Amino acid sequence: MANIKTKHVLVILIITTITIVSGHLLSSKPTPAVLTFTAINSISELKQALKVATQQQRPVLLDVYAEWCSPCIALTQQTFPAANVIPQLKKFTRLKANVTANTSTDIALMHHLNVIGFPSLLFWDTQGNPLPQVKINGFINADSFRRHLQQTIIFPTASSVSSVSSVSSVSQNHAQ
Repeated sequence: MANIKTKHVLVILIITTITIVSGHLLSSKPTPAVLTFTAINSISELKQALKVATQQQRPVLLDVYAEWCSPCIALTQQTFPAANVIPQLKKFTRLKANVTANTSTDIALMHHLNVIGFPSLLFWDTQGNPLPQVKINGFINADSFRRHLQQTIIFPTASSVSSVSSVSSVSQNHAQ
């Protein structure tokens, strides 16, 4: 009888040890980095954020979204936290504009930004110049987004400034 109790205690002890060790191993796994986005609620807040980013010589990414938008949710849950995207996003001043309420301020912001659908990802270069030619409308997967964020037009160098001018003139010619 004592032998059976000893076996039960030993089994319980083993199960408890396994549970504790596996719980520790699961909790010690590195969690993905969570990038913060600064909320933008108006045109004046956007202008202030752009001014600060320009002073810091950082490019800007603005995510204009609505809470009911499933591609917006997918972008937030799948693309932004992807391990291959995070290093690129860290180079940006990251802004978010939640226009779910569709208030007059939201509508004015969307008109100011020429946003007609969600999600809309808008970009400004390190000098604060808007980059409508690299705007993204709709969902984009992590690999495509990573490549998009690496474009030299977003991070102008002395040699790429002339290419930015030529891309802008090409874009304007197509618009006419």
